[in-house]
Order: sequence, then C-alpha cells, then structure tokens
Amino acid sequence: MPSQAFQRLLRALQDEPDPEGPPDVAAERAGWAEYARTYRSRPGVTDEPAGALHDGSYLLTPEQPRDDAAILWIHGGVFRAGNAGADRIWVSWLAARTRCRAVLAEYRKAPESPYPAALEDCLAAFDYAASLAPKVIVAGLSAGANLAAGVLLSRPGDARAAAGVLLSGMLDLRRERFEQGSWVERAESDPAIRSSAGWDQYFRTAAPGDPLISPVLGAFGGLPPLFLQVSSAERLLDDSLELAAAAARAGVHVELEVWPLMTHGWQTEVDEIPEATEAMTRIAAFIGRFLDGRVAGGTTPSG
Repeated sequence: MPSQAFQRLLRALQDEPDPEGPPDVAAERAGWAEYARTYRSRPGVTDEPAGALHDGSYLLTPEQPRDDAAILWIHGGVFRAGNAGADRIWVSWLAARTRCRAVLAEYRKAPESPYPAALEDCLAAFDYAASLAPKVIVAGLSAGANLAAGVLLSRPGDARAAAGVLLSGMLDLRRERFEQGSWVERAESDPAIRSSAGWDQYFRTAAPGDPLISPVLGAFGGLPPLFLQVSSAERLLDDSLELAAAAARAGVHVELEVWPLMTHGWQTEVDEIPEATEAMTRIAAFIGRFLDGRVAGGTTPSG
C-alpha cells in the first residue's frame, strides 16, 4: 500500500489539467527555474558552479569525499526543460550518502539546440567528472537517463565509465514506441507524463533509430554494471525492461528494480515521501557495493 505522502503526491499530479496543443517551453523552463530557487544547501555538502562546463552546471562536494569515484548526474525535462540547479535538491542527498563528488551537468536544450548538442555537453561533463576521480558513475533520470545511456554507449570500453544508474528512463524515441505497450497501457496510471508532443524536437532530422537517441537499440557489450529503477505503473516501463534485457543478453551486470504503483520520477521526492527515500537509499547502496567490489564486473570482488 503506498504511503499517505505518496498518495497526496499522486492526487496533486492527477489534479493538474491535461496539456493542450504544443508544449509551452518557456513556461516549463520558468517552472523549473522557480523550483530550483527552493534549493537549500544540505548540511555537509557544499555546492558551487562547475565553471568549466555549460552554464548552469554544478559540483556538489560532501564532507570527506572519497577520492576513487565521482557521480555524473544528468537531469531530465524531455530534453527541453529541467535544470541542474533543481536536481541539487535530491542529488545532494545522494552525494552525502555515498561521499562521492557529484557533477550536475547542464546542457543545451531543444528545440534551439537539437541532438547531438545535449549529448556533447554531457560527454564534456563526463570528462570533467573523470578529472576529479578515476571512476565515474553515470546517472540520470527520465531524459537524463537517455543521455546517461548515450554517454556510456559513446565510450565503450572506457575504464573511467565505472557504472550506470538509469531511473525511469526515456530510452526509446521511435514513433512506434508511443503507439503500443506500456505507453498506451499505463496512460491512466501515470499522471506525471501526459503527452509525447514535442519529443521529436530533440532529434529533429536525425533518425530516432540511432542508438544514441534510442539507447534500447545500443550495442551493450563491454558496458559497466547498470542499475535501473522504474515503476510498473509508468508509461516508460517498457523502455527500462527492454534495455535491461538487451544489456543482460550482452553479458552486462544488470540490476533492475520494478516498483509497483509509483509514478514517473518518484525518486525525486527524497525526504518527502518514504518510497522516494527508500529508492534513493537503494541507489546509494548499489554505488557503495560497486565501489567496495561487491558487484560483478566491479573493482575487485571481495573474497
């Protein structure tokens, strides 16, 4: 049974009106900017602009940070909204729990800057994170999970890419994806995603069948361990199921958690709803197990 806090969140999402017409990108970005202003520094974690990266990127540093690994976190927002500043609210929790520095990558957005601009900025952020520590955990949520997967697929065999964390990923942008499966079947149970309008602005004239646009089609051989979370109630369920299966068939260590009843991106409500805090705790545990050598394909398996 979902917690009362989650049920309140779900009702709030259900009460929002359905969008009409094309997305109002300016309004979406303004809403995220307003949300980012609610961020308050978490005790024990300092944040500062990552000036070497695209404007709006941040570096979070916990007390006594470990020097063997850093996190690259890529925000969502359907490739057109969202911002790294807002994600400090929950990534600071993860940085404190794992003691890893976290680079929050900002990137150029659609429709002004379509693919591959966002991926290029995220690859630059990966290199920056790798300058802080020899191992980088590449993580993202929603469209950010797409870009995180794109980073990993762009650097096959790169020893610096140590693990991937893909949350509620938007991992298949082909048109047929939005005409069948969980996208159709979960339309009533996932009020967080109402429409696919405007998603094609990300890739414009590029082919949505490109694996760096639809990572479910990628060649996963040689990729580092992957951790995926998704809800059985969300429209993007099939994306995670298909990518996890493809990576597992390629011999990648894959851990997939399918949570019942949650809505898209519930993990962002850490400290607000218990299901989000538990989900983030499991993400931190995966990172800890990997860095301690207790994940197949990790550093040095203990024992």
